[in-house]
Amino acid sequence: MAKADGLLARLEAKFRLWTIVSTMVPTMGALGLQLVTFAVTARGLGVEQFGRYTALLAIVAVGVELIGMGGADLLVRAVSRDKSRFATYYGNMLVTIAITLPIAVLVGTLVATGVMRVEVDLPFIVVALFAEIGLARVSASTELVMVAHGHTARAGWVRVATVVARLAVALAFFVVLKRSALDDWILFLTVQSVLMMLFYGWLGARMYGAPRMVWLGSEMKSGFLFCVNQGARSMQSNLDRMVLSRFADAYSLGVYGAASRILQLGLFPMQVMTRIFYPKFFQHGANGMAASRRYALRVAPALFGTGILSAAAVAGAALFAPHVLGHDFAGSVDVTIGLSLALPFIALQYPAADALTGAGRQGLRAAIFSLSAVGFGFVLVAGIWFKGVPGLIGAFVFAHFLLAAILWGAAFLCKDAPASQTVQVTQ
Repeated sequence: MAKADGLLARLEAKFRLWTIVSTMVPTMGALGLQLVTFAVTARGLGVEQFGRYTALLAIVAVGVELIGMGGADLLVRAVSRDKSRFATYYGNMLVTIAITLPIAVLVGTLVATGVMRVEVDLPFIVVALFAEIGLARVSASTELVMVAHGHTARAGWVRVATVVARLAVALAFFVVLKRSALDDWILFLTVQSVLMMLFYGWLGARMYGAPRMVWLGSEMKSGFLFCVNQGARSMQSNLDRMVLSRFADAYSLGVYGAASRILQLGLFPMQVMTRIFYPKFFQHGANGMAASRRYALRVAPALFGTGILSAAAVAGAALFAPHVLGHDFAGSVDVTIGLSLALPFIALQYPAADALTGAGRQGLRAAIFSLSAVGFGFVLVAGIWFKGVPGLIGAFVFAHFLLAAILWGAAFLCKDAPASQTVQVTQ
């Protein structure tokens, strides 16, 4: 019997390793393609226009997490436990995206024109936010649909398809047509984004079943907590560019924006790892906080190691930035290396935060991320106020270290459910 258990354990370990490898392959391919797309876009627009575009992308990154009211996360939670619930939760996800996308575009436009003062004409701000937020949300939700069904490798290919489509548009616009105006670029990417959104909506229904178009009002409280949590996390990752857009010129924003884009490539491997582990937190969390925390401790070393490797890869990639993007972006080398120091701390945030979610402490997680988003703002403003861009970099790294410490502290301080209310799950 012991030999059989040992064999099963080895087979399970090999299966997990194969899952990670098969998921990483398309993701790493997407990383390479996205780097090419980023380089083509940055060179084509030039440092100042790219700076303005970067400011809009910072709003997009936050807006994409605020639309949908957590519908994709609700789907993962429901379908990972009972796949027969897919049609209802898929329909709810699509309905909430359709309702909240116009609201996110309106709020984002007000932030761009009022708070950040982005130097792009109003109609193009609206169109760009609609296209970029919409495509990012629909593609990410399609990935989560596949993750909920256990198809993590397949989800990676969705990201590849999204990047390939954008790269094709960038090559057509900047290389073939030799265009360079930001306004024209926004119009081109809008057409591509709308077509991709329609395609992903069809793909989810084709692969897993047609949606039942309903709005699950009873789930909105939980969905709102998912939404607030993800939005706050995204705010922390993009608030630096929002702050910089208010205090710096377009050239400085372009250099920093290039560094931030390179840094975001380092987040993808961590996201792949978390999508493999994420559904498991709900299974372990059903047994209480202790079980969820134990699972977090099991996966934390793998995530931390991924964060270190990502930081090294990002720092190495930064050295080639002037050759790839053009010498106007030479200042992004030191900025990128400095920002990469935050990646191991960002990696450590995921298991602790997911442990809270899996154990039903999503409200606490949302509160931590919401309050920390405000704290991030103060820390970043203080950094740039006293030391300019170097101060902003230091504040960014310190803030992510502090957030990781707070999340792990919360995961250990949370009281476990009474033993009589838990049922042991073995894995």
